[in-house]
Amino acid sequence: MEEERQENHESPEVLCRRVKAGNQAAFSLLVRLFQKKVFLLALSILRNREDALDAVQETFMKVYQSLNSFEEERNFENWLLRIAKNVAIDHYRRQRSKGRSEQETLPLESVEPWLAAANENPRKTEMKRLIEAVLDELAERQRLVFVLRHFQGFSYEEVASTLGIAVGTVKSLHFKALERLKSLVRQRLATRSYP
Repeated sequence: MEEERQENHESPEVLCRRVKAGNQAAFSLLVRLFQKKVFLLALSILRNREDALDAVQETFMKVYQSLNSFEEERNFENWLLRIAKNVAIDHYRRQRSKGRSEQETLPLESVEPWLAAANENPRKTEMKRLIEAVLDELAERQRLVFVLRHFQGFSYEEVASTLGIAVGTVKSLHFKALERLKSLVRQRLATRSYP
């Protein structure tokens, strides 16, 4: 992403000004610059490729429609990721209300390549399936913080900025998510009730 930015020699904020002035090519550059990051964020929340692609399209439509309200002194990337997060959460809520089956969602290894290595060790594979099974049982904000921290590799500050909450709140939600996951994993291991 930095290479593209250097190649274009323009910051996202400069590109925004150009889009506001009517330059459509500048918006294409913004999309190319952030498309992968938006997709990975959506995929980590939705765990379904098609839904993530839909969320990316909707995100960039909303960004384009809202660009005139973007305040240039703000960080464009944080603003964009907050929109992407909200769009993905809306999609997630819709799919939960429709009762989407587990078979339609991607396994965690599809979201995080490093988890794929667990296939070599049966014990790690079992743990991966277990975590995958209990992840949706976290409270929404805890799940989102956990996903951004562990699947997107965001720092506490980046999570806070993306979600629009204080760093202390992020740390608290992350701690609670880890504690809840540990508890759920222990319960499931004791009863062996997971896919």
